[in-house]
Amino acid sequence: MRKTIYKEIFCEGPPESVWQSLTNPEEISAWLMQTSDFRAEVGAKFTMQAKPMGKWDGVIYGEVLVAEKFSVLSYTWKGSQMKSTTILKWTLIPESDGTRLKMEHSGFSGLGDYVLGIFHAMGWNRFLKQLNNLIRKNGKK
Repeated sequence: MRKTIYKEIFCEGPPESVWQSLTNPEEISAWLMQTSDFRAEVGAKFTMQAKPMGKWDGVIYGEVLVAEKFSVLSYTWKGSQMKSTTILKWTLIPESDGTRLKMEHSGFSGLGDYVLGIFHAMGWNRFLKQLNNLIRKNGKK
């Protein structure tokens, strides 16, 4: 049993603004989870901290796999309650009036991770809304 999450949003900002929100630790902390050590460099390892829930300590561990500036960002994503290391991929597609942002979160396998994937899918809806709000707000500065 495998699960992949696909999401897509339109952002009212150029790819440079979207990239900034996906890679700057302060901006990541504003829309996703607290981080201070994220770097958009292949091989860079990082952690993100959320509020602990149930048996999960709130920590996500990751390593950057792809960092093609203003185009593609991909990294591993694993929490303490996840059996599998998953892959998060962001693809930025310029459009005349903004950026189409595609997200693919893959690698949920086995029944336990499949269920966690369902919860991740719901969480990504909220996080993407927060990301889009941040990009919109930054565009008005």
